[in-house]
Amino acid sequence: MKMRAMSAGGALLAGAAAVMFAAGPASAGTDIYVDTTDPFNSAAAGFTAYGEVFTVCDNRSDGKRASAHISWIGSSASYWIPLEDANGSGNSCARKDLSIPEGESVTVQICVKDGANGTPQYCATKHGVA
Repeated sequence: MKMRAMSAGGALLAGAAAVMFAAGPASAGTDIYVDTTDPFNSAAAGFTAYGEVFTVCDNRSDGKRASAHISWIGSSASYWIPLEDANGSGNSCARKDLSIPEGESVTVQICVKDGANGTPQYCATKHGVA
């Protein structure tokens, strides 16, 4: 009987230790992926929390460009970083490495537009954490 209680206590302690070491950091970031709202998902933007990488892709050969921005409010300033994929849909996506403090709330918006000065269309927005 004593052996059984000891085994159960040892298993409970081992289980608690496994949970404690597997928990990871308290402020883990969340990745973001957002498509435009048009029926063809003509453009997409993404943010990878680990490494703070912002990516924008033109997904459709329609003569429009993918235009996005990422924004956040830091302790001393607010940030609004634009990024466009203007080299056509059959080429690589635009990418920007950022330095955002861990735990900051970020917002990504993706749109398509005609040329550099076109009006943004089919915009969509999502939120995450760096």
